[in-house]
Amino acid sequence: MSLIALEEHYAWDPASDGNVVATWLRSNNPLGYDRLYDRGPLRLEQMDAAGIDFQILSLFDPGVQDRTDVAQAIEHARLANDNLAETVRDNPSRFGGFATLATQDPDAAAAEFERAVTDLGLVGALINGHCQGRYLDDPAYEGLFERAEALGAPIYLHPTTPHKAVMEAWFAPYVNDGMHLASWGFSVETGTHVLRLIYSGLFDKFPGLQMIIGHLGEMLPFNAYRADRYYGLGGDGVKRLKRLPSEYLRDNFHVTTSGNFNPPAFACTLEVMGADRVMFSVDYPMDNNVDGARFLADFPMEESTRRKVSSENAVRLFGDRIPAALA
Repeated sequence: MSLIALEEHYAWDPASDGNVVATWLRSNNPLGYDRLYDRGPLRLEQMDAAGIDFQILSLFDPGVQDRTDVAQAIEHARLANDNLAETVRDNPSRFGGFATLATQDPDAAAAEFERAVTDLGLVGALINGHCQGRYLDDPAYEGLFERAEALGAPIYLHPTTPHKAVMEAWFAPYVNDGMHLASWGFSVETGTHVLRLIYSGLFDKFPGLQMIIGHLGEMLPFNAYRADRYYGLGGDGVKRLKRLPSEYLRDNFHVTTSGNFNPPAFACTLEVMGADRVMFSVDYPMDNNVDGARFLADFPMEESTRRKVSSENAVRLFGDRIPAALA
């Protein structure tokens, strides 16, 4: 049984230059900093220690999406994807890659998505949430999603710092406690972003579009019942979607275990999403490979389910964009 991890990050300059977390790691956790920037022996050593066969790499949040110079962001995305493709070509049995996109320019992002998948062999793209306050339910991004559906390549929606207005209204008094980050803010931000995409009718327009979210579904599996029960309650009361919100969640999204190695939460996610929609991830290097692999190995479930989560679902989703030996 193979073990595939697909929310696994790296940093690369110039795209990561000035990254807040990388800067903090350099001064406070040199080993963490080295792990973040490494795509060679140190990373492979950590993978081997946990029995992880394959990582799908992605540029660390926020990628290039925080750049105010749009032309620079587009250029850095292109260079980062070329560089990542070299890493994959150098070690194709161990690494795949998600493209970085400059979502400041939706048309450029769509064009780079296609280039990264068709020319560079990357498996899809990872987008770090909203781009300076602009969310992906903006109609300007329909071309990007249309391209993703046509290519059969998924988009991973990764958390980022909540919208500036939300930061001011909710989190400002508790920034020093990190409430706006992984403990709460990331999941609230990303889960809300997913619901915005669903409520916008995106998946009625592009029913074959596939997306991925991490951290056992950003709290959405736990809340799926209430999302369905109260959908349409407000305004004119008209239900504009063809189906209930949870049906899109189960049909158009996969969720990963990244950074959420909690048995009750995992049980809920499996129950709500179904075994065919859950995939293993670690969130390396912010989380530990061995911890993630041990969690999956120890959780009580049917071996057929464990195989699906470990690798079979990823093989089905990515197809021939990852090595056949992993099947």
